[in-house]
Amino acid sequence: MVQNLLCSRKRLEEKAQLYEKMTKGDFPDEETEELYLVDFAQKIIDKQNEIQDFCQKERKKIEEEERTPSLPIPAPQNPGEEWVDYVDSLGRSRRCMKKDLSELLKMDKDLQGKKPIAQDKTLLSEDMRKEMQRQQWEQEEEEALKRPMGPLHYENIRDNEARQLGVGYFSFAQDEQTRQKQMDTLNMLRDQTEDQRVKRERLKAKRKAMLDARLAKLRQKKMKQLKGEGVELETVQDEEEEMIGPEPVVPVENKKVEVVVQERKDTKPGAPHIREWDRGKEFTLGRWSKVCDNLRNERDPEFAPPSFYASDQRMSEKSRNTKWKQGGPNYRSQGATSSGLAHDYRSQGATSSGLAHDYHSRGATSSGL
Repeated sequence: MVQNLLCSRKRLEEKAQLYEKMTKGDFPDEETEELYLVDFAQKIIDKQNEIQDFCQKERKKIEEEERTPSLPIPAPQNPGEEWVDYVDSLGRSRRCMKKDLSELLKMDKDLQGKKPIAQDKTLLSEDMRKEMQRQQWEQEEEEALKRPMGPLHYENIRDNEARQLGVGYFSFAQDEQTRQKQMDTLNMLRDQTEDQRVKRERLKAKRKAMLDARLAKLRQKKMKQLKGEGVELETVQDEEEEMIGPEPVVPVENKKVEVVVQERKDTKPGAPHIREWDRGKEFTLGRWSKVCDNLRNERDPEFAPPSFYASDQRMSEKSRNTKWKQGGPNYRSQGATSSGLAHDYRSQGATSSGLAHDYHSRGATSSGL
């Protein structure tokens, strides 16, 4: 019983350690991250958000305390507990007890010594600043002339520019030997990264192969059991396919364009096709003649046009019809003359063919000669 309790306690401690690592984002492998149902990445984000919220609340509390008017300071019981005001190395107004003032001033001196020396020469004129810059450039050019001839890099011509080149930029040294060492170090780190990536891929492939082999063994074992029971092999394969699921369908690109011919579907055979946008519309084709006749009948005869307008219109229509009928025989006669001309052309063709025959006969006689 005691041994079981110790084993369970040990397992719980291991789980607690693993849980702490996962909440910090230290996963042992990328594949194991997908095995857990808990989203540890979201837990990390939530924890960071909680810390930010807590910091914001503390900052707001400090700001509110600073805004509130200072309360009257009580009289000190000891001379060392007297409150005094001082200015630190960063120019901030501080308040502390008299006994702690010496230690705080010492801390400020240490902090000021670690800070980079700022350029306090702000009273220089523009000419003096340019002269100092010119001297610095001359010194850099002299150093560049003393160096042996070699490739020119970006760091050699940057000249203290203020442009930020981003996180991916690495500032190499101007010395060629130091630069080469840095390049070798970066190449070594890159090779290590590539080796780790290849090892990870091989490990993944090995695990997959082991899993496939294990599944194959289980499948064979199941088949042997089912063979002993007399179950057919096809049913077993069907069950396995149902468990595994269908294979993903690879979309095949069909380069041929299929032309779909749509036939017109009329409501009745022989009836005209009515378009979708013409449904419910009333067409007025052939209605104007009826409306015109009705208007003429309703018109007052005093306002009607003279009767000879209608007679002249009828006479003009008759003359047009007679002219059209009289013009017919002329075309026929012209057709006859054209046929006669065709006959003449045929006769001329016959004579020309006869002449050709004469030429052939002359050629034969000349060849005989």
